Amino acid sequence: ERFAPALAGTAPIAGAPFAAPGHWLVGTVGRMQTVKHQTLLARAFVRALELAPALRDTARLVMVGEGPLRAHSQAILDEAGASALAWLPGERADVPDVMRGLNCFVLPSLAEGISNTILEAMATALPVVATRVGGNIELVDDGRTGALVPPDDVEALAQALVRMAADPAHATALGRAGRTEVERRFSLQAMVTAYQAIYDRELGVRS
Repeated sequence: ERFAPALAGTAPIAGAPFAAPGHWLVGTVGRMQTVKHQTLLARAFVRALELAPALRDTARLVMVGEGPLRAHSQAILDEAGASALAWLPGERADVPDVMRGLNCFVLPSLAEGISNTILEAMATALPVVATRVGGNIELVDDGRTGALVPPDDVEALAQALVRMAADPAHATALGRAGRTEVERRFSLQAMVTAYQAIYDRELGVRS
């Protein structure tokens, strides 16, 4: 419920230098440590601009979080001449509002358990692009709620970003499917119902 999508689809992020509908915002949220591998997203964003130069007019990168990879990611963007197309504000306390300002969410991790951040993005009705590692495979239904790409593969992630940006209607449909899925599998009511089913079965109760 905290991560319910904005009624208009997206909402401006406080302090951000860009916003929909003029821009298509792809972003990530999380501690910027080695395992989260945000530098992959920075490199893939740069590569996406090379694959589809028109994206320079619309695509913008949002990377929220603090840690050593923040400076590394900024350096990658600076070197590519893409720093004006990205916003790395550091840690934020308003993550639900940040999510509501994005058009696509990316989790470029090298390893993951069951990612709360993916669930939060799905709850916000965002299409999710994630690396095919750990629990990401259980959460993201490739082609239905988002896209899974190989870990540490700049080209694959860049191509996924280009596809998402090229077909916003399809990306929106993926996000809506993700919201439906997170409600079905991970909402409080879904958890209560699952526990009730276990108790009923173990106690021999016939519904």
